Amino acid sequence: MSRAAQLTGYTSDLGRFRELGADVLAISPQDVTSHEAFEARSGPFGFPLLSDVDKAVGRAYGIVGPLGFYRRAVFLVGPDGVVRYAHRSLAGLTFRPTAEVVDAVAALR
Repeated sequence: MSRAAQLTGYTSDLGRFRELGADVLAISPQDVTSHEAFEARSGPFGFPLLSDVDKAVGRAYGIVGPLGFYRRAVFLVGPDGVVRYAHRSLAGLTFRPTAEVVDAVAALR
């Protein structure tokens, strides 16, 4: 499934995240100009697309694969800054459905 499908799906269900007090952010190693073009083609998205061109965040979260590409991942970070849930895909072909992520957020409350 495409990155656009994931982001538009999460945007469509953004209210479910907000009901639980969760903020949604997306991050990838493309630059801001690339993100703007991507959102113009595929969006709009209901949350920020963050840029990690040096992949420092990706490395810190363990999502940069052996060939240097980001792996799809979902992290839930608590108000204390501690990662409370992590899912790292081995390949970029699938992503966690909204219902699963929302259930994980609800379980942390």
